[in-house]
Amino acid sequence: MIADDAIWHGSGRAQERRAKLALDQTALALGGLSLNHWIIPIFTAILCVMFARWIAPARLISWAACVVLSTIPLAVVSWRFRKRGEGIDHWRGWVAAAATSYFIFTAVWSSSGFVLWVPHSDLNHMLVLLMMASTLAGASALVSASRPMAYVMFATCGTVGVLVPLQEGGVIYDGLSLLALCYVCYIFFMWRHMHATACDMLLLRDDKNDLIAALAGAKTESDQARLRAEAASLAKSQFLANMSHELRTPLNAILGFSEIIETNAAHGDTVKDSEYAGLINKSGQHLLTLINDILDLAKIEAGRFVISEAEFDLERLIDEAGELMAPKAEVRGCRLAKEVAADLPHLYADERAVKQVLLNLLSNAVKFTPKGGMVTCFARVESDGRIALGVRDTGIGIAEADRALVFQKFGQGRHDIVSADRGTGLGLPIVKGLVEAHGGAIALESEITRGTTVTVRFPAARARPARQRAKAAV
Repeated sequence: MIADDAIWHGSGRAQERRAKLALDQTALALGGLSLNHWIIPIFTAILCVMFARWIAPARLISWAACVVLSTIPLAVVSWRFRKRGEGIDHWRGWVAAAATSYFIFTAVWSSSGFVLWVPHSDLNHMLVLLMMASTLAGASALVSASRPMAYVMFATCGTVGVLVPLQEGGVIYDGLSLLALCYVCYIFFMWRHMHATACDMLLLRDDKNDLIAALAGAKTESDQARLRAEAASLAKSQFLANMSHELRTPLNAILGFSEIIETNAAHGDTVKDSEYAGLINKSGQHLLTLINDILDLAKIEAGRFVISEAEFDLERLIDEAGELMAPKAEVRGCRLAKEVAADLPHLYADERAVKQVLLNLLSNAVKFTPKGGMVTCFARVESDGRIALGVRDTGIGIAEADRALVFQKFGQGRHDIVSADRGTGLGLPIVKGLVEAHGGAIALESEITRGTTVTVRFPAARARPARQRAKAAV
């Protein structure tokens, strides 16, 4: 009973357990009474036959009809209770409904102690008292889980059992009434133990279910962690495979051309030396770009990337990025274009980071756009005030299965495989990290053979009216 009292007087988390326990107790008690609707009419018919020698048929039939009708509310509540679902809403109402319907039944059934009692008939009295004692013992076991229903049963059956012998009077019947009171107290004592056992059983069952759910959740988390570890290991292997080529190529070029310069130093061919020095510088710049990309991604993932915010003209930045990518686009045979809204405000962000975003997006678009294609850089203000910046191309497109992959570290889709310039798989993850560091979001739309559009959106709070910039310059 201590555990039960703690539940009923607890707070916070205990309130939820209180409701759950009360519903479980009610369900267990109603389950014990599930056969009442069929057995009680049979019992009533047998009693009517037994007491027909003392009671008039009309009186017996009236009492039997009342008993049968009293089982209907309890049957309806039991049926609706089973159909209610698993929620704990309105639990007080369900408990009250069960107790009320059970009170109606026990009150009518207990009336048999007065209806079937015939003065000056010891056999009749013995049968009535035996029936009341059996009812009390059986009902206390059936509804032992539910405290409200048990209280109802003791209040009706117990009270009638004590009062019935007093109808006859005399020392013997007064003694029987006292014995009935002791019997009721004893049954009540036994009920308390059964009730405590039922509560402990229900609480243990709930704890077991919670433990199973916790173990299932832990297993799921463990499986997810294992999958993430396997994915990280695979990404590391892919990274090493990609980088082994990307790093060796410029390093081999640097070593090879520097060796040639050293070997030809005595010949004094300055034209060749200048050409080789240019190739060494180009390879060194490529190597530096790779290392910077790796370091930037590492800083972003570690949360150590610091943005240096300032207001700048986004259209100017688009023009600068286009000029830097123009030679590569010319080599690939594709055209560059821009679409900038006339009312485009200035952007308050890290200019270097935004420029890197643009260059990465343009580089990817040019890389996967065939000869004669178009790469368009666009910027606009959306209806919610956010600034949308992106690149649209008419390239080979990205399959739906690969669209999530391209934002993962070193992720490459099948569109990389068909291109001779496969890249490292760092561009879009860096773009995603830089945009999210500004509180923005990135979206990708693509269709095979029709092209790809990558859009980054900066929060409306980062927009600055262009006229303020102009006045500040004055």
